[in-house]
Amino acid sequence: MLNMVLSPLAVVATTFNAGDTVRVTISFNYVVGVNTTVKLQACPYYTNILGKHMVNSCVGSTDLPLIAASTPTPQSATVDFVLVPKANGGIDNGTYGLRIWIEDTDAIAEQDSVIIVSGNSSGGIGDTLTSIMPMLMMVMMMGMIMPMMQGMGGGSEE
Repeated sequence: MLNMVLSPLAVVATTFNAGDTVRVTISFNYVVGVNTTVKLQACPYYTNILGKHMVNSCVGSTDLPLIAASTPTPQSATVDFVLVPKANGGIDNGTYGLRIWIEDTDAIAEQDSVIIVSGNSSGGIGDTLTSIMPMLMMVMMMGMIMPMMQGMGGGSEE
């Protein structure tokens, strides 16, 4: 049996660039009957009208060995995660919360609005196509309409 409670976080909002590695260090107390290893995980999350959503492409984890302890024992641990850029299927620019948890336990700590992401570059073939699509559509429509308009001119040249 593992008894662990993560304290509320006291993180100051910090700005990161997409692609940066974020290092989180936490301290907690635990009680466990036998030596065990747990998985500490962390990632950014955002909230919308449908609730909280973790940015799964940015989850970081580390194995955390715990020595058997029958009384609350202090421990600290560090976990890193990468803010995968939007172009690689990751995080968009914006403000996110931080979630830290121990896998397969109820130990969770969260804090809203502490990770500010910027630096996602615009560019690449997807952004280029998106920007020229309206113009391309207009040219195609003109190509379809112009022959019809010329046929409606009526009369023939003699």
